[in-house]
Amino acid sequence: MRRLLTFAMLAALALPAAAVARERGLNDGTLSVKDAHGMVTIQGRGAVIGSFAKGSVTISDPIENDGTGPIVTGDEWSKDRSDTTTTWGGTRVRFRDIGGAFKIVVRGRGINLSFVGKGTVILNGAGTDDNGTYAANEAEYSLIPDFPFTFQLSATSP
Repeated sequence: MRRLLTFAMLAALALPAAAVARERGLNDGTLSVKDAHGMVTIQGRGAVIGSFAKGSVTISDPIENDGTGPIVTGDEWSKDRSDTTTTWGGTRVRFRDIGGAFKIVVRGRGINLSFVGKGTVILNGAGTDDNGTYAANEAEYSLIPDFPFTFQLSATSP
């Protein structure tokens, strides 16, 4: 009886993960940003999870109920910009938006994030000696440039 109950609980936990995995498109790309200093902008569709040591994150989620919506923890302040856009800030802030369309702009230092999906990415380092690194589609990590570097992310991105 105990094994059956354990199996049932594990199956119940696996169903939401399977539903999210099923929604992932075959052409989705991946982006990883490590210890960035500057600004990271993602406008796309998919899932993003991230954090920063100090700074702010602005999330626009234009389509209600097409995903989880923005989830932000650790913020010290927030400001609604419109019905669909909010900015949160502080130190050691974590954020995520899973599923659906969104635009996320992260400004600060110690930015770490992962994005799976399709969209436009803009990386802009702060002009320091160490702006952090990024990797797209499991390529080798590269330095984030000191100027706005824009690219389209999908599974076929270089």
